[in-house]
Amino acid sequence: MLDRRVIRDLEGQVAPSNVYTRPADLAAYAYDAWGASGERHLPDAVVFPGSTEEAAGVVSVCAVHRIPIVPRGAGTGYAAGASPSRGGVILSLARLNRILGLESEALRIHAQAGAITAGIHAQATAAGLYYPPDPGSSTTCTIGGNVACNAAGPHTLRYGVTADFVAGITAVLSDGRIVRLGEGGDISASGLLSLMVGSEGTLGVITEVLLRLIPAPRSRSTLAATFTGMERAAAAVAEISEAGIVPAALEFLDAGALDAVRKAGGGNIGGDSAALLIVELEGDPATVGADTEAACTAITRSGASQLQRATEPGQAQRLWAARKAVSAAVAKVQIGKVNEDVVVPRDRVAELVAHTRDLGIKHELPVVNFGHLGDGNVHATFLIDPRIDGERARADAAAGELFETVLGMGGSLSGEHGVGAAKLEYVERQLGPGTVELMRRIKTALDPHGVLNPGKKIPERQSVSSSTASSEAA
Repeated sequence: MLDRRVIRDLEGQVAPSNVYTRPADLAAYAYDAWGASGERHLPDAVVFPGSTEEAAGVVSVCAVHRIPIVPRGAGTGYAAGASPSRGGVILSLARLNRILGLESEALRIHAQAGAITAGIHAQATAAGLYYPPDPGSSTTCTIGGNVACNAAGPHTLRYGVTADFVAGITAVLSDGRIVRLGEGGDISASGLLSLMVGSEGTLGVITEVLLRLIPAPRSRSTLAATFTGMERAAAAVAEISEAGIVPAALEFLDAGALDAVRKAGGGNIGGDSAALLIVELEGDPATVGADTEAACTAITRSGASQLQRATEPGQAQRLWAARKAVSAAVAKVQIGKVNEDVVVPRDRVAELVAHTRDLGIKHELPVVNFGHLGDGNVHATFLIDPRIDGERARADAAAGELFETVLGMGGSLSGEHGVGAAKLEYVERQLGPGTVELMRRIKTALDPHGVLNPGKKIPERQSVSSSTASSEAA
């Protein structure tokens, strides 16, 4: 527990009503999305700053007392990135929720870190502009969390990830200093911008973001195709690529995902097929028209069971609503889940999906797969009832085997959910000891006392075990 003097210091920065210390209040901040990671740890306090300056004041207090600080957006992450594994103070950005301005001519939008991502989309759209990064939880997740985890989404294939749209950020460093990086910021510290994006709160607390926008596409076409197997869906993607088409999105749902959407009342989308492929094309009308015809030919050639073209906006919206509803649908079908976000070469997605089914059979767990087929980003989800003894352990074992397979395929542990605490033990396997040591040195340079989100993203050096030390001493 925090010393009462520390609590008073925190209350002096943000007002007493914005500091939570009661166990009943703290319980809601012990975990992130649905407790999917299995990590549950009570913080010692939750603090809600209302400005960058207040956030800096809170960080300064924690720095003086060497108290861990865990930045938190909406808590929609799956990797325990916002779980206070070492106690300390959760710094919630919930009150920093305003969109500060949109500059149409400069193609930029300025927002506080706690602004909901869907609000960014809405304001951009109203101005005839477009912010392409579109995480599945966009109606609840925050833009600061997106930047911290370098979120992606369906439109990554054509437009890129969040990092490709970050023009500037305002952040609080580990000693409470405020830095403004990127456009309009401190040029001498400009190299920090790329480090902060994707750092998961380990290098600084992001409080404001400046995002690039692009002109909205003049035309859009949406296709939906069903297949008797994931191999045929993957073949369709290859055919589309060979035709020289770069869709805005190439999304897939396997049979488990389609069943979950159906059971949750999302409609009979995809029927009883083994896979549904959603293809979206954007651009000028002539190009979209030609690409749509070529994509239809490619999909048909690959052996689609059924191909449907959305002829009016409502149809396309229903398709995307079903795709975005998968996570929530799974939660309605089963009380718990272990949701892993991995990336493999695109031509091995079907192989990975088949492997997850084998893992489900081996560990006696239902499995759901969906994700971004265009860039090989698969959300493999093992469904569990955490009240049943052993189910969580079986799901964790299945996830561990999944990671081993992904790394063996030359893939990545995460496409957009981050490493957090859940995937730490595999980071060095993917990146190598040299890269991890460089990450540690950067962390030490910016956070010498290790107060910013400790135990996340960057594996710590392993201490010498007592047995090893004893044998060396002998």
